[in-house]
Amino acid sequence: MFALFLLVASTHFAALLSPGPDFFLLIRAALLRGRQQADGCATGIALANLLSMLLVVLALHLLPARSGWLWPVLQIAGGVYFVWIGGQALRSRRQLELAVVVAREAGSWAGGLREGLLVSCLNPKVPIFYAGLFGVLRDAAMPAWGLVLSMLWMTLVVLGWDLALVRLLGQARWRSWLQRRVAWLDRLCGGLLLALGLWLLLG
Repeated sequence: MFALFLLVASTHFAALLSPGPDFFLLIRAALLRGRQQADGCATGIALANLLSMLLVVLALHLLPARSGWLWPVLQIAGGVYFVWIGGQALRSRRQLELAVVVAREAGSWAGGLREGLLVSCLNPKVPIFYAGLFGVLRDAAMPAWGLVLSMLWMTLVVLGWDLALVRLLGQARWRSWLQRRVAWLDRLCGGLLLALGLWLLLG
């Protein structure tokens, strides 16, 4: 059980490292509106992730037992989705451009919070992603307290990473490192997603 949690937690963190919509939202907030706006945005993103996890766990709880037909269908769909996005990440050849922009006007923490909540809540990939992760944990019969701890852990990881990212963006050496390593991060994320997808399909 612990080994499975490590796989799920590692996949979750690798997905955070691989630049996605939330990453670019934070960049925009930090470079155009300042750190205060970006910190609020990071908090909003973390809260939106927690809301998505709560809805996913509730939906999984309401599904019929493994003997029903719906859960195996969703399990296969989730496995195929993870294998697909994992394969996309492994084949990715993208480049990351991080232009240095001076903030035009000071933003607000509350404004960033609203923006982070809105953008993340409207991103359909967030609940789909968590449905796959928590589907793996449900398939392994993780107890309720384990699911709660998993939600809290992932929320804190999202918040901690995004707050750290806001501060790292101000350092030229970090921006250069990220631009050079984005392909490697995509492959790391893709490999872990592929492993989880195969777990769902073959488990």
